Amino acid sequence: MAAISRLKYIIVLIIFGVSIAEAGTYIGLATTLIKIKADTGSTSPLMADVRLGYALNAHKFELAVMSSISDDSLNQLVTDIPIATSLLYRFTVNPRHSTKIDLILGYSQIDIKSSYIQVPEFTESFKGVSFGVGFEEALKSIPQLKFKLDFMRMYRGDRLNIDAYTLGFRYEF
Repeated sequence: MAAISRLKYIIVLIIFGVSIAEAGTYIGLATTLIKIKADTGSTSPLMADVRLGYALNAHKFELAVMSSISDDSLNQLVTDIPIATSLLYRFTVNPRHSTKIDLILGYSQIDIKSSYIQVPEFTESFKGVSFGVGFEEALKSIPQLKFKLDFMRMYRGDRLNIDAYTLGFRYEF
């Protein structure tokens, strides 16, 4: 009986050791186009996107922080996103393929600042579940550098949807 429990302990240590050997931290930099769709129209502010993450085999955990590059307007209503943050879990569907496909699930908060002619600025926060899909391809000469493309729904409401289209890269340490 003691030999079986030792064997289980050794197997757990081996699995944990292999997992840690294939784990690593990474940083991602990208531009993100945020599409804010309402019943009356849509706007598309542009964001700078920085992601810090931890990869463990086919699983990735990341913190995304986005900051405004440019605002957008619709019928003289100017919309800007000063900051958007997300905590995301990414599962790689095909870890052995050169072009990786990630399923993304997480939680996001988006602050939208709006201003209209002769109306004071106001900021509103939208929080909710985020989901999407991502694609990633590594360079053959620098395998730690990966180019990525993500499509995410950051917020879904009764009369408002916020989508993110991200193009950038990530570097694994």
